[in-house]
Amino acid sequence: MKVESSLDLRYNIAAMYIAILREDIVTPEQAFAVVEDESIIRVYDNKDVADMVELKNQGLSYREIGQIYGISGDAVYRRIRRHKKRDLPDGSLERSTI
Repeated sequence: MKVESSLDLRYNIAAMYIAILREDIVTPEQAFAVVEDESIIRVYDNKDVADMVELKNQGLSYREIGQIYGISGDAVYRRIRRHKKRDLPDGSLERSTI
């Protein structure tokens, strides 16, 4: 079972825009190849990290979540940890049950 996220939708929309706007792109595969270019740094917003937290709460491992977002399990762990730290009133880290 594949878990869909807002990242999947953004991925498809980005490929569509690339196919429309670039004259050198003639097939959907070429557009997706541009989107998948590893040299592009991906930025995840708070909604993406909230989705990561929800996936973790549903029982997925950090590695599995990382595969969905194209990042390592360690990167997922750090993003979730920073996200939770930001949500605490005093900005301190709280021991998590994750």
